[in-house]
Parts: sequence; C-alpha cells; structure tokens
Amino acid sequence: MREYPERPLVGVGVILVKDRQILLVKRGHEPNKGLWSIPGGLIKLGETAKEAAIREVKEETGLEVSIGAVAGVFDVIIRDGSSKIKYHYVIIDYFGEVIGGILRAGTDVIDARWFGLDELNNIETSPTVRKALGLYEKFR
Repeated sequence: MREYPERPLVGVGVILVKDRQILLVKRGHEPNKGLWSIPGGLIKLGETAKEAAIREVKEETGLEVSIGAVAGVFDVIIRDGSSKIKYHYVIIDYFGEVIGGILRAGTDVIDARWFGLDELNNIETSPTVRKALGLYEKFR
C-alpha cells in the first residue's frame, strides 16, 4: 500500500541527459500527479535496483537504457494535514544512457519528453528533479 505505508518504500529513478536535454515523465498518479519527474518507480520483490530501473524506464517511456553509477539517494516524506506520513519513499537515482527504443508515454505516466535544461523553470516539476539535475551538473 503506497498511502500511509507501514515502512518506507524503495524506488529507483534514472537521470537521462543528452544534448543538454533531460528526459522527464509527467506523473499520472499520486504523489506528484501531473508534475514532471525523473522516470522510475518501485522495486519489485526479487528484482535488483538496476533491473527495476531498466524496467521502469521501459514501461514509462518505451526506451531501453543502460544503467551507470548511482547519482544519489533521496528521501521523499509527505505528510497529510494532520502530520501523519502519507507517503514515504527512499529513491535511488542512477545515471543512465538511452540505447534503444522509441520515446512514448507508457504506463503510469501522462506524457514523456525531452526538455532543454533551460526549459525547466517553465514547467512544474517534482521536488527531486532539481536535485537530480544538480547531481548531473556536479558529475558530468
């Protein structure tokens, strides 16, 4: 259960940047419904974090990726109006590279597209996009 979990849920994301553009998906479900975000999702039981990252990008964008180094680990804790924890995720973001596929919006997302890094101030993004972009800038 994603809302009001008994323990943190572990997810993955993949930072994909090429030609000064970053790949983002528009979330179709809470949390962050309607916001642009790094492609990714939850790790399934028996799946490695890298396997989950590859699967989630394919499901959400139609793209095949290779996974590189860990970019960072983020805690996402969202409380409701009475300060109860409504969502709690630990997200492992990786750097990745597109190796195949055709970009299209897949499951759990409304849209998927490349944005110029200068366009990010003009769209509504999840809180972790700026952090992820900062990691990209730091390590490139």
